[in-house]
Amino acid sequence: MKTPIIKRSVLREEIKSYLIDAIVKGTYKTGERLVETQIARDLGISQAPVREAFRDLEQIGILKTVPYKGAYVNGYSTQDLRNAYDVRAELEGLAIKIAVPQITDEQINELENIYTQMQTVTDLKEQVQLDVQFHEYIVKASHNSILERAWKSVSVAHWTYYGIYNFDELDLIERHESIIQAFRERDAQKATDIIKKHFLELKDQLE
Repeated sequence: MKTPIIKRSVLREEIKSYLIDAIVKGTYKTGERLVETQIARDLGISQAPVREAFRDLEQIGILKTVPYKGAYVNGYSTQDLRNAYDVRAELEGLAIKIAVPQITDEQINELENIYTQMQTVTDLKEQVQLDVQFHEYIVKASHNSILERAWKSVSVAHWTYYGIYNFDELDLIERHESIIQAFRERDAQKATDIIKKHFLELKDQLE
């Protein structure tokens, strides 16, 4: 019998995280049909929690269900992406304001470790994955589960688009270094300003 990737006692939130991660990494591409039975088989679990996860992801726009055909990874219009950037800027700005007063030196060192890895990889997909990891770490440092769930609901659109259209002219690495420095200075406003500028420039890149 195939060893389950996820334990059978897993909550649907964990299945959703697994699916979101797979979409961000390009395992499932925009427009691709997701087969409930196949995913359940791959994960070594029953179909019921997968069905619930599909339903939740449809509600936040990540999946789209077509009657008599199934669930598909949803595409995003340029305006959808612009809206996603606006929301992410506010959510991550809020996460920073909450995180800065309580973040530890060890956590800042972990951010720096992720940043160091970003400097060493040359593959765009790996850079995108590390970038996602960096921003998610900041959101998690807020210790606000509702904020984290809200962030995840819009981040997929951003990073899927990033991976496809390749904003390679942006100096992302230098920007991450500036964020880390602002954390070390415990300067929430400075870090927030950097984040918001980052997303504004990404918006400007959209055609």
